[in-house]
Amino acid sequence: MGRVLKLGTLDQKKLIDAIKEPVSVNFRGNSWTFIDVEEHRDNFDHFIFGRLSKYKPQGEVVVVDTEKRTEETQFENNLRVASSPFVYIPEHSGIAFLNIHSHIEQTVFINRFCSIVEETHSNFFVDCDIEMISDLRSFAAKVSSLEGIYEVKAKVSPPNPMFGSLWEDLKNYLIDRNTDRMNIDEESPENKPLNTNLPEHIKKASEQTEENEYRTEKPLPISDAAILMAADGYGHGLVRGKSGDEFITIKTSETVKNFSFFTSPVPAELYQKAKKIFDDIKEKRHLGH
Repeated sequence: MGRVLKLGTLDQKKLIDAIKEPVSVNFRGNSWTFIDVEEHRDNFDHFIFGRLSKYKPQGEVVVVDTEKRTEETQFENNLRVASSPFVYIPEHSGIAFLNIHSHIEQTVFINRFCSIVEETHSNFFVDCDIEMISDLRSFAAKVSSLEGIYEVKAKVSPPNPMFGSLWEDLKNYLIDRNTDRMNIDEESPENKPLNTNLPEHIKKASEQTEENEYRTEKPLPISDAAILMAADGYGHGLVRGKSGDEFITIKTSETVKNFSFFTSPVPAELYQKAKKIFDDIKEKRHLGH
């Protein structure tokens, strides 16, 4: 599960148009595009379902000639290799897609999806990215195991349409500065950890419920806020710290929020499953508009 970041002149309409009427992009002998795209909209629900398709423009298949008892190679145009179903939910700028081992894994899906969107608009001042949403409890458990934090790095972009109260000040700063992306890199002196309460903030953020929101008296330090912002799907980051005598790097992308579902889903059913999880994330993390 992730969020589609729309940067430059890319907006919701241009993104949806690119999904509905995509071009094909080529990469290492394979072509990629969106197929079986459906847009559903009524008073309460709006989603776009499709499949990211990987295919060979000139493919080969081996068939058995039963009369000659031999194998023969036949050439087929646009031979499908794999396709990953996905659903995009504009309300959350959220996307859920199928990870296909060895063919369309997480990083590949993100790169090809965004390339198709950008190429469809001729790369004319449009920039698309997908950032994963972290499972905060898993992320908190890993970060809390560190005995000290020595480095914090993050790359974040302004949210659309939601934001979290723990990083609202950072969101406002990015918008006021008209910033598409911001990079943060903090390192401590040798053998001395950073002065941060980040593990506590992540842990308490992960323990929030709809009724109980975690708030701090003062705004979070910018790097701590950026990590929580990245964990909510508006960037990516890492925390490097010590566990015993070893240094360990923990990335927000390593604890991705995910769920199991049918590999050939009914569009409406996939939407309902994904929307329920996105709604739950919104309520428990107290993401507002």
